Amino acid sequence: QEQKFPPSSSVLACIVPNGKWQSQSSSSSSEFPPETTLLYPGHEYTTDLLLRQFDQKTMPPDGHWTRTSPAVFFETASHYLVSAHRRALPQGQKVLTVPTPLARECIVNPNFRSLKRRGEHVANALRFWYEFGASNLIPDNSGEHEGAPQNNNTQLSSVFATVFSADLDKIANELRNGTVSADAAAHRIESLKSKLDERPIGRRPIPNTLPSHKNVYLGVVALAALGSAPSAVTVSDASIMGMAPPVENTDRILVSKRRLISVLGGLGILSNDESPLLQDIIHLLWKEARLDDELRVGIEQKSNVTDIESSIQTTLESNDEDQIELGLLKLALFGVAFNQPSKFCMPCLGSSKPRYDEQSWVIKSNLRRTNGELVRHDAERCLLCRESWRPCPHIKGKSAAAFR
Repeated sequence: QEQKFPPSSSVLACIVPNGKWQSQSSSSSSEFPPETTLLYPGHEYTTDLLLRQFDQKTMPPDGHWTRTSPAVFFETASHYLVSAHRRALPQGQKVLTVPTPLARECIVNPNFRSLKRRGEHVANALRFWYEFGASNLIPDNSGEHEGAPQNNNTQLSSVFATVFSADLDKIANELRNGTVSADAAAHRIESLKSKLDERPIGRRPIPNTLPSHKNVYLGVVALAALGSAPSAVTVSDASIMGMAPPVENTDRILVSKRRLISVLGGLGILSNDESPLLQDIIHLLWKEARLDDELRVGIEQKSNVTDIESSIQTTLESNDEDQIELGLLKLALFGVAFNQPSKFCMPCLGSSKPRYDEQSWVIKSNLRRTNGELVRHDAERCLLCRESWRPCPHIKGKSAAAFR
């Protein structure tokens, strides 16, 4: 059955349950399973956009290949080769490179990789807050709620498979020597691809230290980017287009719990294997971030809004528990004070640091704030580096790395 696409849409997401396509509007709160959600761009620029990623002039500093896992590089390179082949076929025989699964776009598309990094900022901040700042614990039997990721056995298929040759050679030698069974070897071969998901250089925050001011800024931006709906430029445009109105203070941006959970799920950040579940921590944050009624009244009085069309009016009076102001979230999550001058532009932000609330858990914890991180890399064990440490065939007792 032919799927009808709206002529005005440049990108259409389709959910594919049991092989049947189903269009998914951007306003729906349903989840977007990465493996079964297909993206259909309105223009065929796949090959050109993939090729640009290998140009050092267009590669952003935070998106350099050395900051990603080998799996991301090889999946992008193989996808480029496939798309270039399809578009280089003779006239009349060219094959489309679309639609493409959301799971693949999260790997090969630099914009989706940027969104995923933002999602990781949020995830790290949430788990740190739950460990040191949350006032309540999540019961062990939680997780039975809307937004929990479902088990999906669908695997993202690729034309090429990349593995470390040392791992493959080891299995081949064991098969020749008869020291491993065929079933065990098959299981190990199937798991070889997952080793490339690990980044060669491991980086993680120093335990029991507060995030840097820059990471606090990135976390606040990520909450707004992933959890809030697009807003119109003016209030009248918002009314006509059915979009969220603009705000005069970024603290008033409304962040949706359902939207945040859905986006994190679509980016592949939610997992059923972690305890507590990340979506449970989000539910807990929304509950603890809501201020008491007296402070709420104080905030409303301070804003002194009388114009019915003013964009500063929000749904503070609403009983909807899905949306909450960004200012309340960053106060609860990072201890950043409410109603302070806030800009999301780094050049405007300059070297200034946010002002933290003196009564927040961040100040009371007495934890040290640092820009440092723990870096893990063993050159002699790293499969990308250990070739340099092999004995030099010309000078006894010297490795090639000794001459670097």
